[in-house]
Amino acid sequence: MTSIDRKRLAPTLAAVDLDGLLTYYQKQLREEAYFYLQKRGITEETVLQYRIGFEIGKIGFYVDQNQLGDYFEHRVIVPIRNYDGEIVDLIGRSIDNREPKYKPLYGLDQYLFNYSALEDTDEVVLCNGIFDVLTLSQAKMPAVCVPDNGMFKEQHLSLFAGKRVYICMGNDETGRRDSTRIEALFREQGNETFIINLPETIRDINDLFIRAQNPVETFLAIVNKTVEETMLAPVAPDIKNSTVYLEEYMKRFRGQVASIRTGFAKLDLLLFGGFGNGLYLLAGSGSIGKSMLLKQMADELAFQQNPVIFVSWDMTNFELWARSIARIIGIAPQKVLGGKVDPEQVAEANKQYVKISKMLWMLECSIDTTLDQVAASIERIAAVVGKEPVIFIDHLQRIPAAKGATPLTWEQQQAAIAYTLKQWSREWNCPIIAATALELGQDNVPDNVQASADVVMIMQPNETEEDQPQSISLVLKKNRNGTIGNIPLIFHNDRALFTE
Repeated sequence: MTSIDRKRLAPTLAAVDLDGLLTYYQKQLREEAYFYLQKRGITEETVLQYRIGFEIGKIGFYVDQNQLGDYFEHRVIVPIRNYDGEIVDLIGRSIDNREPKYKPLYGLDQYLFNYSALEDTDEVVLCNGIFDVLTLSQAKMPAVCVPDNGMFKEQHLSLFAGKRVYICMGNDETGRRDSTRIEALFREQGNETFIINLPETIRDINDLFIRAQNPVETFLAIVNKTVEETMLAPVAPDIKNSTVYLEEYMKRFRGQVASIRTGFAKLDLLLFGGFGNGLYLLAGSGSIGKSMLLKQMADELAFQQNPVIFVSWDMTNFELWARSIARIIGIAPQKVLGGKVDPEQVAEANKQYVKISKMLWMLECSIDTTLDQVAASIERIAAVVGKEPVIFIDHLQRIPAAKGATPLTWEQQQAAIAYTLKQWSREWNCPIIAATALELGQDNVPDNVQASADVVMIMQPNETEEDQPQSISLVLKKNRNGTIGNIPLIFHNDRALFTE
């Protein structure tokens, strides 16, 4: 269910009695659910305390009857409460590892799971996920997390004012980087914080408690050792990151870096396999085909079954769809836009577009759509998909400045937007590809704009003989993790297609 679907169904979902619905799910607890929870070390007492339920997927609540169908099929269901103790969301965790592993009903991320644990304690463990919190709760240790493996944000900081915080995210490269990011946020607020690193091969706190012989004593020993080492070396040397660096190198050595193919072999070669995490700027003069190239890449990535979000302040969703349909049929996009194509051809092309559209979300923005609103939509989509998407932004010049902000020059505004997009790529650990226009006489992106970019790609027109497809050079002028180079492209306007 996309974010657009959620808006359409908002009146229906808002009318759902979450407390009654949860009672229904509690009554559906079956042996298979208890077996899964037992494997995760969760006791019946905890199941009752947190009102954990289950959906068998055979009998359910249906949307058209103010109900939900098999939305949570084969999932144990945990309620999320607001700070008044009211149920505001439900999250289902698959017991058979179907994706996404965690599936929220609403995808709310402003509340902490198990928030009440903060009320009577001066110290708390900030965990990676719900089962970590349940595990520590059973051990009588105060613990919280952002539901649905969500991202800890500045909006959560005030809840921890004056508390000592033990940060224990997932025991992998992503988790360690997130721990460092969160620690920096707490440090700015003045909290005393400690990053808890678990032993190698242990995934998270829940995994530790399942596998360790004396889990409570083992975990407390790890915490105490962390505190002692931090006290002895308040400014620890970089040796603490040596494991992270080695893991990253071994991934690259084994070819396990998750690069995403762009659809252009020569570009993939210069990018060491394709798009990785970071900010990519695609620049060029007006009408050179930036939007067309972005959409072609987005379609290719979605066709590969990567979740893709295409955010446009430049074109309507219909205009973007028309370009994809034209490419599939092999005709000029103007014919589709003008309604000059046989409807049967368009319908057939639309069937082929289905595989792309299943993994593509197009967000049509207006002059009033802010980056914060776009960020909220992206996070909701990512929560539903269960995987960070590839994000395309078209284009920087159309994004409105933040209201109430100090007036900026054109370049300053673009630099600020580029910096925001770079922070998104770090926070969400995903590629962001953004188009930006070059002014008359410019042959590169201004320094203060490209400072945030990992890769800068410039589309430059070449001399082309009359009646021949347009020749274009895609010039990599900046490539932080690879080499620069020139990739010749041919744009076939009669097929709405770029080729190498």
